[in-house]
Amino acid sequence: MKSKHIILFFSILLSSNTTLAKRYWPTETLTDWNLYLNNNVAYISSPQFAKHCSYSRGQINLDGTEFNKAQYSYALSAKSRGKSLRYVIDSEHSTCIITGLSEV
Repeated sequence: MKSKHIILFFSILLSSNTTLAKRYWPTETLTDWNLYLNNNVAYISSPQFAKHCSYSRGQINLDGTEFNKAQYSYALSAKSRGKSLRYVIDSEHSTCIITGLSEV
């Protein structure tokens, strides 16, 4: 019985590590960027966005979670103060969902 739990634990641990390995901070900082809303999605667009992202943009889904509301507020604040941004996205999707932001 215990060995099944241990195997399940390690399977979950390994699968979660593989999922996290796909996220990364692109090397290029967004110095020229725009923030806009469309249908409950906030988009950050920039010619400096990662090349695999469609339309040179990433999105923050405004689904009501505190995390996504905080990310949008953070981006809005950075834009109003003229700050550059770094961001976290998934390396395997062309619809890039932003999962982290940092002012530079």
